[in-house]
Amino acid sequence: MGRVWPYYSPWQQEKFQCQHCGWIGNVGFADLDYGSDVASIIECPECFQSLGVVEYPNLKDTEEAAAKGNAEAIAALPGFRQRVNHNGKLLERFEQEKITGVDQLPELEGESLEFTWDFAKAEDGEYYQTIRLGERELWRELAFWSNVRRFEEVKGLLKQKYGARFRSLTPTDASFEWLTGDHLSHLMQLSYT
Repeated sequence: MGRVWPYYSPWQQEKFQCQHCGWIGNVGFADLDYGSDVASIIECPECFQSLGVVEYPNLKDTEEAAAKGNAEAIAALPGFRQRVNHNGKLLERFEQEKITGVDQLPELEGESLEFTWDFAKAEDGEYYQTIRLGERELWRELAFWSNVRRFEEVKGLLKQKYGARFRSLTPTDASFEWLTGDHLSHLMQLSYT
């Protein structure tokens, strides 16, 4: 796959060398394969082999780049903020409904508790992340894109509540895209135990 580049980084000024055909040079947007929801593959303009990956930006990335004077980020920032404001009510609802303490978790039996972090679209059209133990749903809250931090918070609550009986919190395949969001590198950060 090659190196993973943040969107607002100097990837277009970098000299790339193709390990397959030996081409050396710069790449641009024309050399990207837009086949993913989270990133584009940088392709060699000669043989189309992968040279690396450019991640799509999220709001935080765009705000940080705009604060550093990046003209593209400055231009994109109002659109990002408008989408966030549109979801403002969802954020408020999330803050009211999210699990915040161990007292919200049920008492459970068993010496080895292996939890699942799942993702589903409900009848109300909203997306939810759920915590399950086997088939039993223990908690449901609104899901947000790129939510590794929340995964770690919930895992911490489970460890605190169930102590040594906690074995793992494992994301389902359906939850990976929303959980890691725009950052493929977040997959490397996930610890289930």
